[in-house]
Amino acid sequence: MEMKKKGIIISLIVVIVLLIILGIIIYPKYLEKKNIESLDKEISLVNSYLNGKEDYEKINNYLKEDITSGNLKNVEESIENYLNDLLKEYSELQKSMSSNISLNAINSDTIDKLKKIKEDISINKEKINDILTKKNEYLKNNEYKELYQELINKINFNSEDLFNKANEILDNNIKIIDFLNKNNKSWKIEEDKIIFSKRNIFNLYKEMNNDLFKYELVNDKEGPIITASDITIYKGDKINIKDKVKCNDLVDDTIECMIEGNFDINKIGLYNIKINATDLSNNKSSKTIKLNVKEKVKKPYYIEVIRNQNIVIVYGLDSNNEYKKIIKVFTCSTGKTAGATPVGTFTTTKGYAWGSLFGGVYGQYSTRIVGNILFHSVPYYKKDKSTLEWEEYNKLGSPASMGCIRLAVGDVKWIFDNCPVGTTVKIYDGNIPNGVVKPTPIRIDGTSPNRGWDPTDPDKNNPWNK
Repeated sequence: MEMKKKGIIISLIVVIVLLIILGIIIYPKYLEKKNIESLDKEISLVNSYLNGKEDYEKINNYLKEDITSGNLKNVEESIENYLNDLLKEYSELQKSMSSNISLNAINSDTIDKLKKIKEDISINKEKINDILTKKNEYLKNNEYKELYQELINKINFNSEDLFNKANEILDNNIKIIDFLNKNNKSWKIEEDKIIFSKRNIFNLYKEMNNDLFKYELVNDKEGPIITASDITIYKGDKINIKDKVKCNDLVDDTIECMIEGNFDINKIGLYNIKINATDLSNNKSSKTIKLNVKEKVKKPYYIEVIRNQNIVIVYGLDSNNEYKKIIKVFTCSTGKTAGATPVGTFTTTKGYAWGSLFGGVYGQYSTRIVGNILFHSVPYYKKDKSTLEWEEYNKLGSPASMGCIRLAVGDVKWIFDNCPVGTTVKIYDGNIPNGVVKPTPIRIDGTSPNRGWDPTDPDKNNPWNK
């Protein structure tokens, strides 16, 4: 019996010893396997998190678990493998960045897609740093904390460079596509290339130092386009022929435009002028026009306004074809404030039988001198000859206007009818020439029933004429 008990005890001891031996051999392997499975689970969850497929709280709770038991080498290798996979993923993205952009779909949507990729890279970068930082906080073993800190530093160092390169490529691609969008009338797609039709746009694109797309300048075989017509000037007129000629090119903005030919502006005659144009591709064009120098025909009248005297003198041509003959002398009203009526020599342009004036009033027989300065009648309240501002009429002979030259209707109508467009008008301050008498203007009695009419208006309905 006693021998039997001893046998049982020995058997138990042997079993226990065997279990211990098996435990020593098997358990570490088991722990190692469990640890690797746990780490694999972590890597899987991290990848899922980065891809937006798992809830953040689920990841966060998992990271709080203590999974640091096991072989330190397994932990390091698992994280290293994850890091390598991550860097590989972004390296592939970097390499394929250009090929993902379709040459036939260069538009604002393409830029939006690139910006979205850039945004995703930034978000992933933040997620990676966030996960590793939190993992570092949850680990309890200082040895592992040091490992994680080392890995975090490694990821920050390696990924920062990678992210910067990816973003640099994205920024450059966005810049290129934005440039192409803004200049979309200066290029077209032929086969798999961009063909630029403008040299300056081609050169700007070339300066971007990119290989996003194949590109080249259009094969330019056409000469410049010369736009020029025959020119007529009058003897003595100054002229710059280049101002009368335009040389354009479909490809080049800079064109060499040369003028050949001898002419004399002081000698009446018909001259040949040749225009030669060359573009940057050395294509040439030429055109010949005629320059006709004619005898200068003077306008029938020349007008002087002596501003400080409020007088207008009209000169005609004398026997020597000079403006020495006094034809008309009118009393006027110039600007009531200093400088309102400009001094200088001007030429008249178009006129109006009725014209709108400052202050919502109207004037008859306006002739434009320069800018907003006109010859015109004393103002009317309406486009109605019976609505004359008679008080203003009584100021003729003294400064009263906003800058224009006011005249009685009979006087201003004479200028309107007899002085063609291009008549010279000189406005200056000075003395009235000897022998010239300033006319005494008519004054209107404010009690007269005819006060709304200009007494000099030749209209048949003017009551002053009855």
